[in-house]
Amino acid sequence: MLSVLLLLTAAHADEGLSGQAFVPAPVAGHAVFDFRVGAGTTDLHHPTVCAEVAPVAWLSVEGCGTGSGFLHHGDQPDMAHFRARAASKTWRRGRSEVDARLGLGFAEIQSTADQAGFLFGEARTADPIEAAGPELSASAHGRWWLDQAFYATADLNVGAAHIPAAPDVMGRGGPVVPFASATFGFGF
Repeated sequence: MLSVLLLLTAAHADEGLSGQAFVPAPVAGHAVFDFRVGAGTTDLHHPTVCAEVAPVAWLSVEGCGTGSGFLHHGDQPDMAHFRARAASKTWRRGRSEVDARLGLGFAEIQSTADQAGFLFGEARTADPIEAAGPELSASAHGRWWLDQAFYATADLNVGAAHIPAAPDVMGRGGPVVPFASATFGFGF
C-alpha cells in the first residue's frame, strides 16, 4: 500500500509543474507488459518475479514465482502462481493510475526442487514434494507513467489457494494456503 501511495504522491506533485495534463499513449492503447520483482510470504530465500501480459485493457494473464527450476535449483519450499486478473475499478490522476484487480487461476507449492508438470488433487505418493490447486487473489496495482509509453509499477497481492495435498507437501497446515506479495518494476 505504501508503494501505491508513493506513486500517487509523486504524480500529484508532478501535475503542478507543467500546467499541462499528462495523457499516456501506450503503443497498443493500454498497458501491455509488466515485469516486476519483489518479495512474497511463501519463499523468503529468493525474490518473487512476475511477468504480466494484458491482451485488453481490463484483463491480464500473469505468472509469479521464484523461478525455481530455471533461475535457481534450490531445495527451499516455493509457491508459483498462474492467473488471469481483471481490473474491477481504476482510478487515474495525472501520471498515476491504480487498479483494483481480482485474480483467478492456480498455484503450485513444492517442498524441494521443482519437477515438470502440475499435480492437482490428493497426494499420489507417501511423501509428495509438490501439489497444485485453484487460487483466488485481490491486488492493488499502481502505475506511474515515466513518459507516454513506459511506466514504473507496483503491485500488492493477497489471496489463498486450495491445494488438497498441501499438508502432505508442506508437513503442516491445511489445504488452504494463504499468500501475499509486494512487487515493483517497469512496463510498457
